[in-house]
Amino acid sequence: MRKRKNGEGSWGEKKIKGVVYKYYRDVNGVYTYGKTDSEVKKKIQNKKSVQNKTTKETITFGDYILNWLDSIQTSIEEPTFISYEDALYSRLINFKKYDLANVELSDLKPEMFQEYLNSLSKFYALASIQKTWGLIKRCVAIGEIKNDINPMHLQLTVKTPSESKVAHKKKIIAVPSIEDIELLTNEINRKDSNGNNWYGNAAKVTLLIMYTGMRVSEACALKWENVDLDKRELYVKESFTKSRNKINSENKYTYENKIKSAKTINSIRTIPLPDTAMEVLKFFRKYYKSEEGFVCINDKNGNHYTSRQIERTMERIVKNSECSTKTYTPHSLRHGYGSILLSKGIDIKIVSELLGHKDVSFTYNVYISIFEEDKHNAVKILNKL
Repeated sequence: MRKRKNGEGSWGEKKIKGVVYKYYRDVNGVYTYGKTDSEVKKKIQNKKSVQNKTTKETITFGDYILNWLDSIQTSIEEPTFISYEDALYSRLINFKKYDLANVELSDLKPEMFQEYLNSLSKFYALASIQKTWGLIKRCVAIGEIKNDINPMHLQLTVKTPSESKVAHKKKIIAVPSIEDIELLTNEINRKDSNGNNWYGNAAKVTLLIMYTGMRVSEACALKWENVDLDKRELYVKESFTKSRNKINSENKYTYENKIKSAKTINSIRTIPLPDTAMEVLKFFRKYYKSEEGFVCINDKNGNHYTSRQIERTMERIVKNSECSTKTYTPHSLRHGYGSILLSKGIDIKIVSELLGHKDVSFTYNVYISIFEEDKHNAVKILNKL
């Protein structure tokens, strides 16, 4: 970190989710981020432009939404703020195919937002568009309440494009079949000449995900206090996330994992344990001789595995396996869990609850291909009449 003159804030850089960001921290503790110093300086200039404009007749929508973003910075986690900032700068402020950012507040009309979304659809994936649109709607709603923006009724007057209309289609997560689950299990359990796990104990975590449907961040955050081996069940209530950087004794920034509450209220759930999951838990209990702290630890000091460690181990397992595809990830294992349950006739509501989805419709959309196959199999019964 390099200091500026007194009262002028400071410059430095942080590594967040594997990406190095330059930043400027002003005297009020407000950060401005960018991939380069010049990008940060440009953002700072934009902020100054916002501060110099006070009436809705003169301030542009781009200035207004950046001002709103700064106002919520301290109420959200730092990685979340950076993702919001990146979305707005790349897909609104610097998006010149439809320059909504430079429209003055008093001139905004609902049809402009529709035309803007239609333009975004020619360059971005639906998820990116939806994220940006969600931020825009939140900002406009606040502006309407404060009478800074004329009523837009965006929820009723503007529609986001469908998946078929966007430039970049949603990446499909490979879901392993029962046969591939068996092949992966065999590879995970592979031993070296000394009888030790070929892929180390991290492979056991992939097995736990495969047979419980937990998210990788949930598996890494699992603690013994939330496991009941006698009842053969575990309780999901927490997951890992990246924490806000803190200043250490050398006045430098650090970056670390921290425990947070489960993703949503539906993510808090109890999962019954099949035999394979029980074996994994008993392995960690016996190997580390611990009945407290984290379950999935990678040394005798109780240090937990990270999501990235599990992802790298999964890459090696898949590469060396005889699976039908080489693109499986830890998240694929979670989907494989749900897919197998549904294919065996388990009620979708139960599967949705086991996976911690926000609602049944979300589960249906994730596994729609299974239901399509079921419909085809169903009508084949007519051939037997």
